[in-house]
Amino acid sequence: MAVGTGERRGELPDPAGAADLAEFVGLLGELRAWAGMPSYRSLARRVGPLLRPAREVSASTLADVFKPGRRRLDLDLVTALVRALGAGEDEVGRWRASGVRVHREAKSGGPSGVLHQLPADLAVFTGRERELQDLLAAAPRPGSPAATVVISSIEGMGGVGKTRLAVHAAHLLVRAGRFADVQLYVNLYGFDPEREPADPAEVLASFLRQLGVPAASVPSGADERAAMFRDRLQDRAALLLLDNAADEEQVRDLIPAHPGCLVLVTGRRSLAGLDGARIHQLDVLEDAEAVELLAAVAGRERIDADRAASARVARACGNLPLALTIAGARLKARPAWTAADLLVYLDRGGLDAMTVGRRSLRPVFDLSLAALPRPARLLFLLLGIQPGADVTAEAAAALAGVTVGTARATLEALCDEYLLLQLAPGRFELHDILRAYASETAVDRLPAGDRERAVGRLLDWYGGTAEAAATALLPSLGMPSPTRSGPGTPGPDPRHPGTPGPDPRHPGPPVTQFVDRGAAVAWLEAEHGNLLAAATAARAAGHPAAAWRIPAAASVLRAVNQNWPACEALLAGALAEVLRTGDLAAQAWLRNRLGATATELGRTGEAEEMFTEALAARRALGDRDGEAAVLNNLVIFYSRTDRPRTGLEHASLALELAREQGNTDREASALNAMAACQSALGRNAAALELMQQVVAIRESRGDGYRLGLAYILTGSRHHDLGQFEEAAACNTRAREIARRSGDRFGEGEALLGLAKSLLGQGRPAPARDCLREAVAVFDELAAERYLAEARRLLTVTVH
Repeated sequence: MAVGTGERRGELPDPAGAADLAEFVGLLGELRAWAGMPSYRSLARRVGPLLRPAREVSASTLADVFKPGRRRLDLDLVTALVRALGAGEDEVGRWRASGVRVHREAKSGGPSGVLHQLPADLAVFTGRERELQDLLAAAPRPGSPAATVVISSIEGMGGVGKTRLAVHAAHLLVRAGRFADVQLYVNLYGFDPEREPADPAEVLASFLRQLGVPAASVPSGADERAAMFRDRLQDRAALLLLDNAADEEQVRDLIPAHPGCLVLVTGRRSLAGLDGARIHQLDVLEDAEAVELLAAVAGRERIDADRAASARVARACGNLPLALTIAGARLKARPAWTAADLLVYLDRGGLDAMTVGRRSLRPVFDLSLAALPRPARLLFLLLGIQPGADVTAEAAAALAGVTVGTARATLEALCDEYLLLQLAPGRFELHDILRAYASETAVDRLPAGDRERAVGRLLDWYGGTAEAAATALLPSLGMPSPTRSGPGTPGPDPRHPGTPGPDPRHPGPPVTQFVDRGAAVAWLEAEHGNLLAAATAARAAGHPAAAWRIPAAASVLRAVNQNWPACEALLAGALAEVLRTGDLAAQAWLRNRLGATATELGRTGEAEEMFTEALAARRALGDRDGEAAVLNNLVIFYSRTDRPRTGLEHASLALELAREQGNTDREASALNAMAACQSALGRNAAALELMQQVVAIRESRGDGYRLGLAYILTGSRHHDLGQFEEAAACNTRAREIARRSGDRFGEGEALLGLAKSLLGQGRPAPARDCLREAVAVFDELAAERYLAEARRLLTVTVH
């Protein structure tokens, strides 16, 4: 029922008869009369809840709708008003359609009339629903309070679909009756192979002439033109689409001042410095959206015929809209092809296959590259040939031979150009297609020697930093020292004269050092994939030192976390490389560690063979300290293979060597190995006494991680003697040390030992709490053997 106080009168007025906006407003008045002339106050109460989203509407706002001489209307408000006046849904639809029509046809009252300059909307537009809604939601609404003009900057790499999105959003707004007064468009040619970026002053002159200013009256100065432009758009609902902007300075004077205006800017460079701009960053399409775009271009039937191959095509295109459009057009032009045939074509042709007709991907990227300053251009190309998935500023500095500060600033600049992604703080990577482009272009434009030196610097830095991290985890690691040509800078391997050495003019940053164990663990975890890729690249590049030192250092974290299969795989790969070099010290070091790993994996035959060869090599080299290191591991091996008496003989020799060298770390290790043999012989009191000596040495050295391990083993000896309170105290201390040093596995071991001592005291409830924490730690570290033991004990405490 109508909201008026009187009766409905006659037939509904027909909005289709409105020739212009003034007649449309007059027919709205007739509709109000038909509804019995309800008051504006009562109409306002009814209209507000009908809006989407609902909002409060004042009586004065509604009164303004019926005023003659209006130049625009809020069609959402008009639609709700027609409903409130009692029209049915069919009639409501007719009123809205007529409102859209008269807005398009109406004259603005100014000298130039309505300006419709938008490019045609796209026949194919898929995906981008979230981004589209964000743009539409940000656009100002007639009658809504706004403090300033809305600027939406749509940014992203070349080919990501910025212009497509901006044009489509603009057309949706216009079709909804918004910005009917003025729609201005300009291509600013920020990145164009044949034209310089548009001069903002010339763009303003063009806009002013289109707004009805005679050419003779257009001011000569840019500032005066900008002022006149703002004046001409005052109180006018204008939509400006500034396409392909070069930078903030190019668009700053093209921004109107009226808060009812919307400015859509597209560009490959960040406009974050533009005051008040809302940044909409475009990434590549989601997987499903990418396949939908292929279907829209090539034909759904052909894409649906092999969805798996189509998905691989989308991935080969990097989900980049321009690449997808080109690939889809190529498929459409080849009726005999299937999606699988297109995939083969793309795989064979690489970036050059991304061409159809006059559309090609390579020139798009060429323009972005040409716009970069030389240092950024060089780093971008080098990023295409570096082996890892991503880089930090430190790695990029090594690659380019610059300081870390310079590298970080250049990486950030490449991000601002949307040529680089920063998916995690401090870590930078190239989109797959940009990486292919950078790699191919680097080969074309950079001399082979420059490329080899850059990769060599990076491999040296990865190797040195990985060793520093590994040494922070295990200070007694004792990796063989490489031949150095300078502080922290490995030189060419004399056995491989073709191996690239460092560029003395650009040595790159020093090896990263780690102030604590937690930082070393975090670095090794974050860089694990890059370290493996670097090792592979070192083998391919004939860089033998990096080829074995990098995986050897990376293996240390896996050993600390008791992930023995992963540790063994890294060490075995390293040994295969070392065997090619004839480096006896490196072979001995790796065999010793492989023997310890095989011991943990229960492969006693392999372990004994590795220890025997490592011991022979150390003795051949006259390396007494290295011999002690092998003997310590061999003693542990004998303690676990029912030969503890033989182990004690070797332990005595290891202890003698350690004391001869004055190496207290080796002395503690020998005493620890002796304790393991005494425990295996059932001599628990003797084992405890030895472990207490180990604790004293580790305490005096401030050994951190190794002190925590000593407390865990001492706790085990107390537990063997039934001294559960002492065992609990040792494991509590070990847990504190593990937490402080960032030793997650040590924390899990301490929790497991503490749970056992609590069970020995008859306290199952707190033991359960410790076991649950231990299960979480071992599950995180994929330490299966320890995880199984913790779960077994947890089950026992529950039942």
